[in-house]
Amino acid sequence: MNGNGANGVASKLRVILPVILRITFCLAMWTLGAMTMTIAEAQTRGHRAVQEIPVDRARVENLQRWVNAGHDTWCRNPQFVAAMTLRRVAPEFSNYDFQLASLTTGDEEVSQTRAIYTFHSIDGNTAYRITLRRFRWQSKPANSVDERIWVPVRSEEITRNSLD
Repeated sequence: MNGNGANGVASKLRVILPVILRITFCLAMWTLGAMTMTIAEAQTRGHRAVQEIPVDRARVENLQRWVNAGHDTWCRNPQFVAAMTLRRVAPEFSNYDFQLASLTTGDEEVSQTRAIYTFHSIDGNTAYRITLRRFRWQSKPANSVDERIWVPVRSEEITRNSLD
């Protein structure tokens, strides 16, 4: 006799218990007047559209040589590259409106070879996450890691659907 019956009940309880507690908490807060209860807020779901940006090694190496020659040195700054990528993938930010909302959220992840920046729209319903990389094969045209350019490899559009 194995204990599959007991494990099945325990797993269902782990799924159902947080829902019951959340409903109970919301009802208690609503009864006390501390919170308004709107069904639309409870039903909003996010939608994520991911776009992988293809990397052409020959073009990246040519751009690296161009930057090494003293042109477009902003390509070495990950925040500038993320902002320019945002202008390309999000037409509503093409006239620098994102600067009014936020450059980044402060939760960006930056290491020597990978950087992730998140930008938010003014209305708060849309966020864009831009991922940048530096590749090892870039070390041939660049002298050091800090001289390598940042290459956008992924963009995510995260929208929060509201029923307003």
